[in-house]
Amino acid sequence: MTTTDAESNVAPEVRLFLARVRRELADLEPEVLSDITDGLEADFTELVAERGPDALGDPVEYAKELRAAAGIPVGPQPHRGLAAQVDGLLDAGHDRFDRAVAKLGELLRTDLTPVVAWLRPLWWILRAWAAVWGVSVMLGWGMWSGLSVVLLIIAVVVSMFVGAGRVWPGGERGTRARVALLGLNTLAGFVLFMAWANGVVGGADYDQGWNDGYSEATTGQGSPIDQQAGVYSGGSWVSNIYPYDAAGKPLTGVQLFDQDGRPIDVVTQPDCTSTPAAPLPPAAPDEDGILTELCLDENTGEALQPRIHYPWSNGAAQLYNVFPLPSRVQPDTTLDPNAFAGEDAPAIQEPPLAAVPKVSLPGVATSSPSASPSASVGTDDKP
Repeated sequence: MTTTDAESNVAPEVRLFLARVRRELADLEPEVLSDITDGLEADFTELVAERGPDALGDPVEYAKELRAAAGIPVGPQPHRGLAAQVDGLLDAGHDRFDRAVAKLGELLRTDLTPVVAWLRPLWWILRAWAAVWGVSVMLGWGMWSGLSVVLLIIAVVVSMFVGAGRVWPGGERGTRARVALLGLNTLAGFVLFMAWANGVVGGADYDQGWNDGYSEATTGQGSPIDQQAGVYSGGSWVSNIYPYDAAGKPLTGVQLFDQDGRPIDVVTQPDCTSTPAAPLPPAAPDEDGILTELCLDENTGEALQPRIHYPWSNGAAQLYNVFPLPSRVQPDTTLDPNAFAGEDAPAIQEPPLAAVPKVSLPGVATSSPSASPSASVGTDDKP
C-alpha cells in the first residue's frame, strides 16, 4: 500500500505494526500483499483509539493469520538480507522496551502507556536542545543569544515533526532512515550527558547568576552561604583574622581551631580585596607580553596584582590557621619558598583597629600572654 494523504492521521503505533506485518509477508507478490493489507490502517487506528496500542498484538502472529485467511501456504522464507536483519534487531529492541514498560506498569499497578506517550514529545524537545547546544559550543555562541534562540525554535519544530513521522524519515521508515534516526538519538543522548557532566543549565552565566542570587538571598538569614571551606562575615569571605586579647591589645601568632580540633583555614588565594588604605597595584604583562587577569578592579575593570598570603610553620608543616597571616602583593599566585629572604618579604599588615575595649567574664580568668606585640609591617614578623 502506498503512502497517501489519508495516512497522516494514522497513529505511529499502527504504522509500525503494519510495517512489521508487511515484512513477514515480504515473499508475496506486491499485488497480493496490497490486496490483503489494504484498509488495515483505518481498522487498526479505530482499534487503538478504543482499546489502546496493546490491542494490536503480535505482528508475526497476525501476519500468519492473514496468510492463512487468504489461503496462501507458508513457503520457504526468503533469505534475509542485511537490511532485513537490521530491521529485525530494531524491532526486537522496540518490543523489549514495550515489554519492559508493561512489566513496570504491572509492578506499579498502573498503565504507563500514557506516560510514555507524554515523554516522547519531551524527548523531541530535549534532542533539539542538545543539537543547538552542540552547535553553539562548536561555534562559540552563547546558548541564549538571539541566533541560538531562533535556531532552537526551528530545531524543536523539526524534531517534533520528525518524531511524529510527518517529515524525514516520515511514513514507513526504511532501514537506512531508522538507523540514521537511531544514530542521531544516540548522539543527542551523549550530548545531553556531556552537558549534564559539565554542569550546563542554560550556560555558565545562568549558573553564576543563580549562585550569586542564592548567596545574596541567604545572607543574614542563618542559612549557609556556601559549602566551601572558610569563614564568612557579613556575607563576605574572610581572608585574614586579627585577634585581640582581653585587654584589647592586638595579638600575633594566635592559633585557631574549631570545636572538633580542626585548624580554621580562612585563606582565599588570590585575595583581590583592594581598599583605599591598601590598594592593589595594576597588573603588568610578563616577559612574553601576556597580561594575567587574576584580580579586576570592581569600578574600572582594570587588571590588578593579587595579594597572596603566606603560611606560618611549626617545622615541616605549613599552617594557615595562625593569625594574622603575612602577605604580599605579587604578579602571580606562586608561593616563593625564598620570599622572606628578599627585600619585598611578606609582612603582617597593621590591624584594622589599634585597640578594642577591654572585656571580662565573671568567674573566668583572662589570658595574659607574656608578649602581645602589635602587628608590624616588615621582616621582623617572619613566621
